[in-house]
Amino acid sequence: MRFEKLVELYSAVLRQLLPVGGYDTANGTVISVDIYAHAKALAQVDLDGKRILAFIEKVPVELIDEYEQSLGLPLKCTTNVSRSIEERLQIINWVLATNNVLNRDYLEQLLALFSVELLQLVKYTPMQCTESCTAPVNTESLRYKVKLILKKPVKADLNCIIKNYLPAYVRYDVEESK
Repeated sequence: MRFEKLVELYSAVLRQLLPVGGYDTANGTVISVDIYAHAKALAQVDLDGKRILAFIEKVPVELIDEYEQSLGLPLKCTTNVSRSIEERLQIINWVLATNNVLNRDYLEQLLALFSVELLQLVKYTPMQCTESCTAPVNTESLRYKVKLILKKPVKADLNCIIKNYLPAYVRYDVEESK
């Protein structure tokens, strides 16, 4: 995105943050000039940050703690006490490269971070084609359900993982198998 366009976007956002009716936001006023100056500074910082991050090929070891803090790491349900530098870097790279979507690959990668192996993923989709139009819509039998079949033994806190990393609109039935 071009610098001028980014300045316009930041200016619009900063104007929206002002209290309604409290300030005159017309062009040429002191507030308008101040908003433009702040928007210009924020846009420059945004572009410089993107340039620096594009230049850095991997996370420097010296900045692991800062990266973890900015990404919300260590992952909930775990600690960094027993993790090596390489494992922490691997988790940071995974978080940077992964989108949270409900598919088998994401689930396998997520559960592998907690030392859990996914054997099978069974998806249920609700069907209500033959019901009358007055039938209840949001019942237990109609909610989206997913069955996770995991390899024994499962030492991780699955309730914590489900609560923090998987979509809340889905009910998860967990089964352990050899």
